[in-house]
Amino acid sequence: MDKKKYEVKIADVDMCIISDEREEFVLKLVSQLDEQIRTILAQSKRSSKMDAAILTALEHASNRVKAEKRVRNLEAQIALYDANLRRMREENIKLKSSILDGKATVETAAEPIIEEQIKIEEVPESEKEEKAETAHSISELFEEKKEEVKSEKQDKLRQIESLLRGN
Repeated sequence: MDKKKYEVKIADVDMCIISDEREEFVLKLVSQLDEQIRTILAQSKRSSKMDAAILTALEHASNRVKAEKRVRNLEAQIALYDANLRRMREENIKLKSSILDGKATVETAAEPIIEEQIKIEEVPESEKEEKAETAHSISELFEEKKEEVKSEKQDKLRQIESLLRGN
């Protein structure tokens, strides 16, 4: 883009600005700068235009340094996410190839990942027996409920058949 010359007024000071930015962008910046300087002048009657301009410049420099720091942090975070994504893709490829080669099932292929992500705690024998009994009781209740539902379905089916026959 070609450089253009803009005649602007900031805090009642006429000046020329040469920029390769669009006119709307330059005028927006000039407007914001003028407003900030005027706000400082209104808040502190003893400040000169030079003082207000320097304070505004300091604020903009501070914002720029903070923004650069945020950008560096975000770039580092993106690099970390990218490295994790690459590692997971490689792991995925290895798991797929081992499954396709018939060397492992889905369950055995997932074991290293599961062990890495979840700490497996040892359960005392008494708790194992208690949990096994609970699981057995739940299994029995499930089977009973399944039989009840099956029986209810058969009863409803008989009722519908009898209604269809006209009885």
